[in-house]
Amino acid sequence: MIPHALRRQLRRSYIYSFVLTLNITGAVWVALLAACGYSLWQIGAAEGVFHVVSLLAEVPSGMVADLLGRRRVLALSGVAAALSGLCMAFEQNFLWVCVSMGLSALAYNLVSGTQEALVYDSLKEAGRTDRFFHVQTVTAQLETAGAALGKLAGALTGVLGFTGFYLADALIGLLRTAAALTLREPAATAAQAARRAQRLGRLIATLPRRLRDHVAATVAFLRGNPRVVRCIAAWAFIDLPCFLTLMYMQQRLTEAGLPTAWLGLVLLVCEAGRPLGTLLGARLRPRRLRGLYAVCTALCGACTLVMGMGPLWAALAAGAGFGAAGSVWALHAQKRLNDWFPSDQRATLISVESMAYSLLMIPASPLTGWVGDLAGTAGAGLVCLGAVQLAGALAVALGTGCRR
Repeated sequence: MIPHALRRQLRRSYIYSFVLTLNITGAVWVALLAACGYSLWQIGAAEGVFHVVSLLAEVPSGMVADLLGRRRVLALSGVAAALSGLCMAFEQNFLWVCVSMGLSALAYNLVSGTQEALVYDSLKEAGRTDRFFHVQTVTAQLETAGAALGKLAGALTGVLGFTGFYLADALIGLLRTAAALTLREPAATAAQAARRAQRLGRLIATLPRRLRDHVAATVAFLRGNPRVVRCIAAWAFIDLPCFLTLMYMQQRLTEAGLPTAWLGLVLLVCEAGRPLGTLLGARLRPRRLRGLYAVCTALCGACTLVMGMGPLWAALAAGAGFGAAGSVWALHAQKRLNDWFPSDQRATLISVESMAYSLLMIPASPLTGWVGDLAGTAGAGLVCLGAVQLAGALAVALGTGCRR
């Protein structure tokens, strides 16, 4: 029997997840910037700025979530997203684009780790962590629905224009804040219960001392758990092409003559793989992560290769395959890592995984853009990424990488 408070919390979390992924510029932002005269290298560099900010802010944002409250941080994320949309809407030059990307990264950082920690500790507080796979499956379906609706909005390019798109994006950011404020702060530990009972002013006043203790506890945990570090690094590697595949598929489709208004609709094919992968992953019970990781990484690498150099129909199907394989791995990695993480450092430790991803993306994003400019096609960078992932899968199969 699921407690009423948990059911209500999960319903509100599902609503938040839907609004979170309702990003109407996600499928067309590359094409919109390219139409403004920016080169692939510049677009890749702007994405690099996103990941520099993400690298710097990822772990601190997780610490703030653990120390000041996850609900508050999720609400602040929506504000940062709204400011990002406003900066891009009134873009004057490349510097404005970079500032917008930095604010977008901050909005992402404030959610990354925070939402997952809030949901898992809500389950833990109620003694129902056995529901994690079910909750993640429903969440993935709702996030896919939100992302799909956002991509369909790409058809409005002839109506909204560049400024209209980003003003709408700013409004969605404020909706995220409203949805976050309906959530309840969980109290799975005594420290979390004490934090929930204190006023924000008191929490901020004691933040420096608690931050020092928090950093020491987090570092000690990572040093004492090498299996966690291995799995975090492995997850960052398998995720490496995740955003870049969507980013450069936009350009491939545009190069083939597809109107910008149709980009979102066509890229929905790629989104279909994620909920399917989550449904499949929920039925698997691997005893060890190493074998699962090798298979999923090989599949992701092969799909990335096809997305880079295959015919467009095959590239879109490969996008769905990439989403499915990545989701199978992510579901089991999330469950295993959350079982290992202490609740009082959960958001921080989840953020460490995202920081590792950003560390890899900082060079990968402009380099793949540079390869695309050099070869004269956006798909060339994806071919390189796919080859790197296949090599990584082989290395794991031969005895290195993530062990249980």
